[in-house]
Amino acid sequence: MWQYRPLTWFLLYLLGILIQTALLPQIFPIGYVPNVVVSVTVLIALYESPSRGMVAGLMGGLMQDLWAGRMIGLNTVTFALLGWGVGYIQSKIVRDQVFVPGLIAGLSQVLVVPFQWLVLTIAGYHFGWLSFVRPLPVWILFSMFFTPGLGGVLGFRSRRELDNGFSATG
Repeated sequence: MWQYRPLTWFLLYLLGILIQTALLPQIFPIGYVPNVVVSVTVLIALYESPSRGMVAGLMGGLMQDLWAGRMIGLNTVTFALLGWGVGYIQSKIVRDQVFVPGLIAGLSQVLVVPFQWLVLTIAGYHFGWLSFVRPLPVWILFSMFFTPGLGGVLGFRSRRELDNGFSATG
């Protein structure tokens, strides 16, 4: 039951931020570095209730905002809403361990990026729409593969599977 503890979430977000800032800039060009915190938020929220998904998203967004040191609150609000939304729909969908987490992570990128562009535009920051969404296909593909991969490596299982004693293979 380690996956349901906030300390585990904190460590996952810390690891995600380190991967995002230290490893991925070596692989992806500037401006195309994927947001690992979105993937971790989706992964946690898929196995939690809406309120716990929101708390996880709040934690991850705040950590990313504090790490970046600018626009404090943008990722916090965005990821809290994302965590709540994924937590809400996770009980209403049929899930497997690979396809659904990847699909939801990809769709989350499609929702997060325009939402953040809209919030920044309303706040008075002027970014061109095309320059803002240009890396979106790269981010979608990264999330679609990274999220289920991370969940598989970490052995994430639903509460129902753990409560009923299902193993990882059946």
